[in-house]
Amino acid sequence: MGAALVLGPQAGLAVADDGGSTSSSDTGSTTSSDAGSSAASEHSGSAASGAASAGPKKTDSATGGAFGGAENAVRNDRISGGTSATDEDSDSIDPAKSEDAPTTSTRPDAGATDLAGTNTDTESETWGSNNSETPSSRSEVVLKASHSPEVDASTITVTERAAAVTTMSAPQAALQTDDMSPMTQTAELLQPNIVVADTVISPNAALAVIPNLPPFYPPTLEDLIAFFIGNGTAARPNGGIFWGFGYSWTAETCATTCTGGNGGLFGGGGGDGWGGGNGGNAGLFGNGGDGGAGLALYNGGAGGNGGSGGMLFGDGGFGGAAAETVTGARGGSGGAAGLLGHGGGGGNGGTSTGNYRGGNGGSGGGGGWLWGSAGTGGAGGAAIFNGQTGGVGGNGGDTGLVSLWGSAGNGGVGGAGSFGGRGGDGGNGGLLAVFAFGGDGGVGGASPSQGVSDHGGDGGTGGRGGLWMGNGGDGGAGGSGGGDGGAGGSVGMLAVFGAGGRGGDGGRGQAGVRGANGSTPGADGGDGAAGGPGGAGGRGGNGSMILGLGGDGGSGGTGGYGGLGGNGVNATSTAVGAGRDGGNGGNGGDAGAGGVGGDPGRGAFFGIIAANGVLGNSGWGGTGGNGGSGGNGSWTDETGAPAGNGGNGGNGGNGADSGPGRPGGSGGNGGAGGNGATGGYQTDTGLGGTGGTGGSGGNAGNGGAATSTTPAGQGGTGGQGGAGGQGGNADVNPGIGGNGGAGGNGGDGGAGGGRAGFGGWSGGGGYGGASQDGRTVAAPGQGGSGGINGVPGSGVVPTPPAPSAADDLSRQLAYIFFNRPLTVYSTTSLPEGSGKQVSGWIVANNANGYPVTYTVTSQPRYGTVELDSATGYYTYTPDATLVQPGVRDSFTVEADNGSAAQQFGLFSALVGFVHDWALNTGVANAGTAETKVDVNVTGNGQFGNAEYNKRYWVKQSFYNCQLIATAMAIGQATGLNSPTEEQMSYLAANSDSVFIPGQKMYLGDYSESGVYLVDAIALANDNFNVTATLTTYGGGNTQTGAPKTATQADGQRALGDLQAALARGEAAMVSYPVSVVWSTFGYVPGPDASYTDTTHAAVVTQVDLANGRIYVNDSSASNPSNNDYNGQGLAIPIGAFLNGWQAGNYALVTFAAKQPATPSTNQ
Repeated sequence: MGAALVLGPQAGLAVADDGGSTSSSDTGSTTSSDAGSSAASEHSGSAASGAASAGPKKTDSATGGAFGGAENAVRNDRISGGTSATDEDSDSIDPAKSEDAPTTSTRPDAGATDLAGTNTDTESETWGSNNSETPSSRSEVVLKASHSPEVDASTITVTERAAAVTTMSAPQAALQTDDMSPMTQTAELLQPNIVVADTVISPNAALAVIPNLPPFYPPTLEDLIAFFIGNGTAARPNGGIFWGFGYSWTAETCATTCTGGNGGLFGGGGGDGWGGGNGGNAGLFGNGGDGGAGLALYNGGAGGNGGSGGMLFGDGGFGGAAAETVTGARGGSGGAAGLLGHGGGGGNGGTSTGNYRGGNGGSGGGGGWLWGSAGTGGAGGAAIFNGQTGGVGGNGGDTGLVSLWGSAGNGGVGGAGSFGGRGGDGGNGGLLAVFAFGGDGGVGGASPSQGVSDHGGDGGTGGRGGLWMGNGGDGGAGGSGGGDGGAGGSVGMLAVFGAGGRGGDGGRGQAGVRGANGSTPGADGGDGAAGGPGGAGGRGGNGSMILGLGGDGGSGGTGGYGGLGGNGVNATSTAVGAGRDGGNGGNGGDAGAGGVGGDPGRGAFFGIIAANGVLGNSGWGGTGGNGGSGGNGSWTDETGAPAGNGGNGGNGGNGADSGPGRPGGSGGNGGAGGNGATGGYQTDTGLGGTGGTGGSGGNAGNGGAATSTTPAGQGGTGGQGGAGGQGGNADVNPGIGGNGGAGGNGGDGGAGGGRAGFGGWSGGGGYGGASQDGRTVAAPGQGGSGGINGVPGSGVVPTPPAPSAADDLSRQLAYIFFNRPLTVYSTTSLPEGSGKQVSGWIVANNANGYPVTYTVTSQPRYGTVELDSATGYYTYTPDATLVQPGVRDSFTVEADNGSAAQQFGLFSALVGFVHDWALNTGVANAGTAETKVDVNVTGNGQFGNAEYNKRYWVKQSFYNCQLIATAMAIGQATGLNSPTEEQMSYLAANSDSVFIPGQKMYLGDYSESGVYLVDAIALANDNFNVTATLTTYGGGNTQTGAPKTATQADGQRALGDLQAALARGEAAMVSYPVSVVWSTFGYVPGPDASYTDTTHAAVVTQVDLANGRIYVNDSSASNPSNNDYNGQGLAIPIGAFLNGWQAGNYALVTFAAKQPATPSTNQ
């Protein structure tokens, strides 16, 4: 739709619509009407009317009609000459103007028009030689000036062939007229009429308003201010030109994909994108906006890129995470920083739900050109479809081109899948960076824990350090499932200072697939598959040859466990013939071998003193899989026929040998034999079935040989033999029990003094069958033989060559500038002897060559530990009271190889200063490391004696449960009669409160305030022969309504303390909500009951781990069916007890007798 806009100082504003009100013809005749339906005059080429000249007619391709109105008025003059479209009845028409005034055209492509309006070729000939028309894609501007000597007005018409908007100043247009008289020039300079495309500016124009154009609203002062200073909005996303934050889109304002608004030039920041839209950019200062998380319906689900940070200062925005799609979408890239700032992190790749690999993670944004760290790459997306590969982790961003200081971004983690995705590479230091750290490679994606050919993704490669200074990044660890570690990054090409990155560790090998259980009655279980090998360690990066250290090789991954053997299936009974035998259990799979260690990188000091890295350790051999259990035999209905025998248990898989310095893998346990079936009763002579033989334990792997830096590995422990099955019962001929399986042999110690591995425990023989009256009992099965201990490693421990002066200097410089990280782990034996002592080694990877010392930094809670500070050998002894029930305990050991390295005599202070600088800048690592040692002393799992402790129960009659629980705890701790309710009430009513000074502890039997916990503790300590101690966990308050800060891990520690107290013969008081604990025996809480506040106190009398029960003496618990008290020795499931106990932050009050008269009998 075309329109002509006419402006004039006398008439104002006129807008003409071409919606069919104006028609034109090739003859120049035009009819026009305005909103007032005035008749238009016909004329031929009049220029004195002040209107637009008609242009060439153009046919609409859609309707086949001609454009009319002002649009054609501008264009038809190319054919028919000037034609007025002015309404004669308009008040703006000057009566002095004549329609017969001559028109002079300056346009070269129009035919000449004479004074009568006749079109001639005279003008064409005049212009043809200098302004020939040629085809062109560029807009052609054509001017036409008209002047009437009768009026002081002129008209300049501007048209274009490409419909582009063209502007021209009045003086320029005036100079192009044919009539250059002073009168003409003056009129055109003072009162020009300008037509730009479809726009006509005229001093004598009429006013007409077209209803289909949007109204014009002049900008307000607020609008003008916001244009320069202000935050973006949904209508105007960008911030102000000078200052303002770009608009951040939301679900309410963006239905599809939207890009965040840009920030102002001098301040503010970019807005966040939405639906996969990019984040907005900052100006000179400010942070870039975050990319929007992808939506599956738009842009393929890809995440948006982060916006750029300010050109002078500001951080880049984070890339958006991709959506979950069929094909796996890519995460958005992080935005780059400007001169100073940090790059944004890449978005995570999307999960693939189809037969495609997971989406790749977005790359991290680059750091500031002069200062700042780069962003981390996004994690690769997971691949759900079987057989597909997880997405590749995004690469870390690089530091700035000439960065004076910064760290490149770490690579993203590879996505999980049947094949794990590769970890992203670490970013590099800038091409001309002065000091920069390379980014660490990303961890490879995990594969399923069990598999055959599937494996974990490889770790990403570490990034390169700065051109002149800085360390290379460490390689990423291989993904679980045997992924190889990535190579460490090297230093820059011209580096004078820096260490190579450490190679990544190999991933643990996949466990073998479990053998299938038998599929039909009496069928055997399948054998477990072998475990997969551990991944290889990555190669260390090269350091500087001036002041540098080569990176250490990565450690190989542990071999995968052997697969479990499948279970044999029980046989089904038969009507005739002998009973059927149960299926045999499948054998466990052998363990996978550990991966090889990575090669070290090269480095030197001053180009001549070698400072290479250390060869990576080999991975541990895996543990063999356990054998499957045999199935039970079946009986028969035929008189005198023998019953079926139990199936044999499967043998355990063998442990794998280990590489240098590593302990051998343990053998798998043999499976239990199945039970024989029942034979004939009374006079039936049918033989009871024989119990199945237990499977043999797997043999352990041998320890690795010693090296010059690592002691020999200990042989692995043999697997335990499986128990024999029970013989079948029968009155005449009961079946004999099955023999127990032999224990597996322990592995030999590694060459160079490795300790021998322990043989596996033998399996117990099965019980023989018996008659109904118990008078006839068959012989039990024989127990299996115990496994043979391994042989200690022979040979002499390799002695490293005597260090030269250059070696000493290299080692000292390496410690000062690039001390390698110290790694430490522990080994643990099975409990030994009557005291169930546990022993093992603390093993440190002594990378810097200085002697290592070991110190216990956190003592065990339920025993003692002795540690050799020079060798790291320890022995743990549990408390005597915990030998029978068993205990789980732990302690912490610190290894230190820095103390010996800091002996530099007179230069110690200077060396310490430089070393501290290296530590603070991150080029050196601390010389200490800790490890937590967990020990497990097995026992019967019984702590305390609920049946015996029932005698200390006291009935509660008033609101005084805390007081009565204290009385019961006093009796249990001392072994004497518990104080009565009357005695406790009297003492509390006459004792001053500790919790509320100035008040008595107890306000009487008919008061509902009860007794506070701290007052009850003080009452017991002041009036009885006990020591009551309160222990809280998680820093929690014990009062009702206090915040619940204790965690489930705190609950496990509290449970361990409770067990130990009962084992020592002490009493333990706890509190819990009755709505939680009492509901386990049918109590129905009321509508206002609290489930999160402690409302009741009780005394624990026994912990039964074997059956999952806690026993308490509860003073008021009653049976809902008859209201009889049942709190005397009340059994509560451990889960419900711990849930209720957590409401009081596991507050535990233990009561110990000060002078016990006799040894405790309530164990």
